[in-house]
Amino acid sequence: MSPAGPPPSPSPAPPGKRTVFLRRLTSTLALWGLVVAAIAVGTNPLFYILLGGLGLASCREYAAMDPSVPSPWRWIFLALSLVWTGVTFTITARTGFPWSPIVDLGFIASITIAAFLPSLFRPLDGRNTLWAIAWTILGFLYIPWSWSFMTRLLFNFGHSADGRLAGVPYVLFVIAVTKMTDSGAYAIGSLIGKHKMIPHISPGKTWEGLLGAALGALIAGFAVYFGFRHALPLLDPTHVAILSLVLAAVCVVGDLAESVLKRCLAIKDSGALLPGIGGALDLIDSLLWTGPVFYFYLLYVCRLP
Repeated sequence: MSPAGPPPSPSPAPPGKRTVFLRRLTSTLALWGLVVAAIAVGTNPLFYILLGGLGLASCREYAAMDPSVPSPWRWIFLALSLVWTGVTFTITARTGFPWSPIVDLGFIASITIAAFLPSLFRPLDGRNTLWAIAWTILGFLYIPWSWSFMTRLLFNFGHSADGRLAGVPYVLFVIAVTKMTDSGAYAIGSLIGKHKMIPHISPGKTWEGLLGAALGALIAGFAVYFGFRHALPLLDPTHVAILSLVLAAVCVVGDLAESVLKRCLAIKDSGALLPGIGGALDLIDSLLWTGPVFYFYLLYVCRLP
């Protein structure tokens, strides 16, 4: 009998909470540095690079998350996402913000039609073909279309007297509230979290963390409001309190929505772009939900012109 080979090397232990926290903090500070740089420079191209880069990187990660989807549907999704991003940036760059629902409806109709085209030229594969069609339409609505509300918020208010984009404080508000919701939930949940909220989707989320999420959102909302009150004419303390709590709840649901997607596909992160966070989609998953909610709140409650 031949001697047994060497025992398999043990798999590396998962990083501890302190290591994960430091990685998340480093990535978060780096990203906030980019945001601050974009705000300080205040030029359209830098915002386009930041928003377009994160959005398209998230689309690329989504396209790679399910290898079972045939390549024609992947290319249709990526191509229309790229065209959509270019069109939205072109509209805002040339004309300020005369946004029309026709733009949205036209692209939603286009992605719906395009998603069925590959099935006309290849053998049908039952539910797999149906899933590829649904996957393509869902991906467009979930990422590039939802992410475009950040562009709408940024350019809706035109330019201030000094030539800077007047929508920057509103974008800063929704980003700060969303990210402080995540940070508050993580911090309080790690310290005192005991009661699991939805363990079959996200075992780490607790009801105590939800309280931390609400506190973090309120702190961030009022900090931005009092820091930029003169530049946020549509908001008052009542709106800030309501928005902070609403966005906190939507942020938690948005984070859980991506967790549902990843669990169904049996993956941990959407990518490895950001240490401690994951991919670009892991970074903006909550903003994909809070951005549209914030925009429609301003539009219908605050009477956004």
